[in-house]
Amino acid sequence: MPNNNASIRLVNGLGDKLLDMIGFVVLCKHLNYNPNIIFCDSGVYVWGMPIYDIRLFNFNEITIADEDCYFNIHHHSPSCSFCPYKVYEFVKEIFEEITFESINNDFVEYSKKIIQPSEIILSKIPNNIEKAYGIHLRKSDKCNDCGCLAYENTVNEFEIITKKLLEDVECIIISEEEPTFLIVSEDNNWKLEITNIIKDMSINTNKQIKIIDVAYDDKSEYIQHDAVLDMFCLSKCKEILQGVKYSTFSILASLLGNNNLRNYSNYVDTYEINLLHGWSSVIKINNNKYLDIEYHKNATKHFGILTTNIDKIGD
Repeated sequence: MPNNNASIRLVNGLGDKLLDMIGFVVLCKHLNYNPNIIFCDSGVYVWGMPIYDIRLFNFNEITIADEDCYFNIHHHSPSCSFCPYKVYEFVKEIFEEITFESINNDFVEYSKKIIQPSEIILSKIPNNIEKAYGIHLRKSDKCNDCGCLAYENTVNEFEIITKKLLEDVECIIISEEEPTFLIVSEDNNWKLEITNIIKDMSINTNKQIKIIDVAYDDKSEYIQHDAVLDMFCLSKCKEILQGVKYSTFSILASLLGNNNLRNYSNYVDTYEINLLHGWSSVIKINNNKYLDIEYHKNATKHFGILTTNIDKIGD
């Protein structure tokens, strides 16, 4: 007989997987189902395989499963279908009294509760990282002239965003007493290039800076160890500067850390269709949260819908 267990298959990279996990858990909470999570490892990307060793996390209040439960929920657009407004829209059809505010509060609460770093990761998070500005650089598959403009950058857009980010970095160097930065990226060559530019800024402004070194393990037995460590390090920073139009990796880090996210896509023409808007109710983007329901209804109207075979509220 079916019970109160429901499952979801999580796909793509770390940000997509865990943001969808959060939305799924919030939905299960309201439907009174036990969340069962299946990590799918299919796909090959420029940055590697989407396989993450679960020993790098402490997952709470969920079950890691190998196969679908009788009840399951499908998401047609990873990182979109389970954004706060789409979950609110789904739950509102069943419980008319639910408020958008309460769903947003659930996202903030449950993200930190269900996703924690393991001791393996905690032991490598640098001291005093909370004093740093986290710079998340994304390039490789995010920068091309034939991608989806809702989440990928044209070469021109990428140049604009990079320029604006570096302008902010220079302002931070000039204005702060002890400017400190953590720089992470899936593209080591791009990371080195930007790191050298920032070091040159330090020389040109005659201002000493600190760039935090993270103790990566090149021979780690844990798959995607460095990426998971980067994400949790970002989550500890006082602010995240996002060097790309849209990245669920640093959105996730911001949600787990309740940080302000600086995003520069408002300087490019495709800002209105950016998938980023779907997360602007639970993280501060450029110092603002957007809680207006009509705003989110319009911003997410092209996001994929949730489908499920759940036909009743759990006992």
